[in-house]
Amino acid sequence: MLVAEVYGLFAVKSVFGSSPVVVLRTEDGRVLPIYIGFAEALSIYYALRGDVPPRPMTHDLMVDVISKLNARVEKIVIDDLIDNTFYARLVLKQNDKTIEIDARPSDSIAIALRLACPIFVEDEVMDEAGSEELPSEFVDFSEGFGI
Repeated sequence: MLVAEVYGLFAVKSVFGSSPVVVLRTEDGRVLPIYIGFAEALSIYYALRGDVPPRPMTHDLMVDVISKLNARVEKIVIDDLIDNTFYARLVLKQNDKTIEIDARPSDSIAIALRLACPIFVEDEVMDEAGSEELPSEFVDFSEGFGI
């Protein structure tokens, strides 16, 4: 398993318009682009900027619920890639109990950013979908969506 960080949030032009992409960079320098939904991209964008909305967004709500249940997010793991779909797990600790929750990578990343918890990527996922450099067609998210 490799330690990763959010390298950035990007937009890619396609025949359907622009698509948001969150890019992770692992400790070995490779990048992992993950195409995500616009709502999740906005949530990640706000978290990266440190913006706090006046009312909780979905990921803020999840963070609050986890806290109120006396649990903490220990880490997130991007753990599989099946038919071009990434899979992830939230790993929570509640007292002495470890709880693993299946989650989309975009939701997991949005939560991890809010809590500054570690992000991991399984080696097999990086071997299959990672690359040495960022594709040239990626543009900054705010530029690609006019934010």
